[in-house]
Amino acid sequence: MSDFLSLIKESNYNLLEIYKQAPNETLIVVAVLLALIALAYFFINHTIKKSIVLKELAKVDEINTFDELNAKLVLFANEVPKRGEAVAKALDENKDKILFKSLKILSAFSIKDKIKKYQTISKRFKQLSNSTAKYNNDKLTSFFKNKSLQLLSNHLAKDIDDYCSTIHFCEAEVENVNAIVQYANKQNSPWQILDVLFKNLNSFSFSYNLELFKFTEKLDKKNSKQVYDYCIEKVNDLFTNGKSEVSVNILEYLYEKQEKEKVYEYIKTLTKASYLQYLYKVLFDNKDDLHLDLAFIANPTQIENEYKEYIDNSLTTNWRDKEHIEFVSKSPGVLDVLGHTEFRSLIERVDRIKTDIENNKKIEEALTIAKRAESIAIEAKSFNQNGSKKKKEKPVVQPKVD
Repeated sequence: MSDFLSLIKESNYNLLEIYKQAPNETLIVVAVLLALIALAYFFINHTIKKSIVLKELAKVDEINTFDELNAKLVLFANEVPKRGEAVAKALDENKDKILFKSLKILSAFSIKDKIKKYQTISKRFKQLSNSTAKYNNDKLTSFFKNKSLQLLSNHLAKDIDDYCSTIHFCEAEVENVNAIVQYANKQNSPWQILDVLFKNLNSFSFSYNLELFKFTEKLDKKNSKQVYDYCIEKVNDLFTNGKSEVSVNILEYLYEKQEKEKVYEYIKTLTKASYLQYLYKVLFDNKDDLHLDLAFIANPTQIENEYKEYIDNSLTTNWRDKEHIEFVSKSPGVLDVLGHTEFRSLIERVDRIKTDIENNKKIEEALTIAKRAESIAIEAKSFNQNGSKKKKEKPVVQPKVD
């Protein structure tokens, strides 16, 4: 080594000259220096990162957002197994603060977001449990392992249960309900969650709750699954069983969004006389909609009505409108309202109008032909007069030029 140092001095620290005279020794020294630099870098990097983790653990109380919380937990899970006992001890001292801050931040979200974010934090706690296993601190490892499970089985389950028990079903809640249904169907016992939701759902009236009706319309089979099947079945039954009362608000809503046929069919098939009577007072002859009024007339259920007067007025007002009279005459229930005698008169009126229309058409065709003939005659007379004038005119004789 003394010879190598002497060589360095003699070469005036010329590395190339040193390497030429003592290549092996030069490589060994360079390797040792690189190792020392790497070791120093590792030590400094380790110290810096350890300091960062300890500093972040000390500032757990200052975390305010979910993104901050998630980033910090990722940092802790990645760095704790690399930074020694001091960091593990600091994590142990702050574990309750981490749990408290996590629950506080999670409590501010909608149930849809809670389901996603609870699962994310549960995953982070599980990672922390695995990260601390090397330190043989069973208390710390078990803490994060148990809390990872309890976040879902206790805290999230309670939040879902509270939501399902108190939700007011409306369009704005569809995404939340879909999130619950999808989460429930991933569990071993989905109906443990869904039973609470359906119990609350059954407390609402599908017949009179317009918000629930709109909620049902916004559901879809893929995302809403059991809730979709149940709600669609309930709504379809309302309109087809002939006995259910569907509120005027719902009928008006469907009417305004151009689902008029559904309203017409419901009125035609409603067998509950008391409610049909109510709808008659509210809707009949109030919307200038012949189809709606004829839907009432088509219903054979007996109620107090003025159908005959309505038909008479409609036919009188449109007495020259063949299509209108023919449409009314062929509509269900009109024969029963008018009776055979008046209905026969109605048919005869339609026939007379048809005859009048045909006669008028023939008259118009005859008038058209006559006008054309008159026009042709006028043109012929004008032509003959112009020919006679030309014959009476004397020819002009041009003088000869010698």
